[in-house]
Amino acid sequence: MPERDRPSFTLRLDQNKYLAPTGDRMDVVLTVRVGEAGAAAPEPPPTAELLLVDCSSSMDWPPTKIEAARHACRAAIGSLRDGVLFGVVEGTGRARLVYPPAPPLAVAGERTRQEAKDAVAKLIAGGGTAMSTWLDLARELFAKTPAAIRHAVLLTDGRNQSDRAGALEAALGRCQGEFACDARGIGDDWDPRDLDRITSVLRGSADAVLEDAELAGDFRRLVERAMGRTVPDLRLRLTTMPHSRLRFVKQVFPTEVDLTAQSRTEGRELELPTGAWGEELREYHLCLDVAAAELPRSEDLLLGTVTLAEDTGAPVVERQAVVAYLTDDLALSSVPDDHVARVTGQAELGRAVRAGWEAFERGDRAEAAREWGTAVRLATELGNAEILKRLGRLIDFGEDGSVAFKEGVRPRHGFSLVLGSTISTYTGAAEPGAAVPAEVAGAPRQCVHCGHKALPSAKVCGHCGKQFEPGAPS
Repeated sequence: MPERDRPSFTLRLDQNKYLAPTGDRMDVVLTVRVGEAGAAAPEPPPTAELLLVDCSSSMDWPPTKIEAARHACRAAIGSLRDGVLFGVVEGTGRARLVYPPAPPLAVAGERTRQEAKDAVAKLIAGGGTAMSTWLDLARELFAKTPAAIRHAVLLTDGRNQSDRAGALEAALGRCQGEFACDARGIGDDWDPRDLDRITSVLRGSADAVLEDAELAGDFRRLVERAMGRTVPDLRLRLTTMPHSRLRFVKQVFPTEVDLTAQSRTEGRELELPTGAWGEELREYHLCLDVAAAELPRSEDLLLGTVTLAEDTGAPVVERQAVVAYLTDDLALSSVPDDHVARVTGQAELGRAVRAGWEAFERGDRAEAAREWGTAVRLATELGNAEILKRLGRLIDFGEDGSVAFKEGVRPRHGFSLVLGSTISTYTGAAEPGAAVPAEVAGAPRQCVHCGHKALPSAKVCGHCGKQFEPGAPS
């Protein structure tokens, strides 16, 4: 393929290289951007799409749920471009391929789209819920296709009660890296932790359906986004040095997902598959353990290198260096990089949202108010309008920081909040000479429990979750 017709790839690395002799970690933010291809871009890669639809007995009440599922499937099927491989799976206590009647997957065209819509219109509710069987059938169906882009949308309204213990985790282990999956919960009687587990492993998004009528548009957007992906896989490749090793790596934008366990390690080289990409931007938080006592002072020292590679293994950008410079000057080592500080703030925000929900579930309104008050403050400082909107469905918050719980809140509003706790804002690259945001101005706070540095305005350590003492020095 001519170079002008290939997507563009960029990798930006942000860090504060200065490290105190007592320091033991180096935090780095990696910004990865994939741009559009040239005017003579090739045909999109072969793509396969599956709709995994909960048809358990609970979907029958109220009847609007199963009808919303049928309508959403028809909308998604109608948006499939010609040539996409696709199918519909009925999910109950087992999985059954509804369309096509038997493998392999159908090829989208005028006839097959209409046949699929007719089959979906006959979906009825009855049976249990065993999500592991749905995912395993999806894996088997995808394995029989030549598709480079493989994507599923899973819809459920119930808890995974028909699965035997450990079955979902085992299925996710088999499916990891085989396809991507977005998941949605409809109604008020499902467990957001099930969807969070699925999408964390299968690199998708999980959310609650607030209004049944919104489901069709959501399904259509998810399918269209998957069809817009043009890079089947992009890998972060990290090489460490004898005095450094990986502590963790997380995707932090557009959502936060811990990817450490999904890394593939060979010697000092680590490779992290990041899944399929369209024209988009993502950020990653890389943390290295550093044996500072073994390093000389007052010179740049290489801790590792980072690059990007396509699924063929070929690098697509130049290697970026992660460096450290040991210094006794606290004015240099104590101020976190702006990107790193904001990522830390996002992590603290997510922790406060989830802790508030856990307190709310167990009936501890006072603790929920404290945690969600912290979340409101952090979301405001970070400009995270989406989290503020989701919090606003459960609480009213005053300018003085007070929190009042709303009446008539439905469980789905809480599910939407807890699943949305991983939604982050782009930290952005500061322009030279730009004013430092208020939330990162001044000296950072350092946790006395774990030594982690946080925003000057932080009340809770985003690393270990312990509260900073009121009036404690930064």
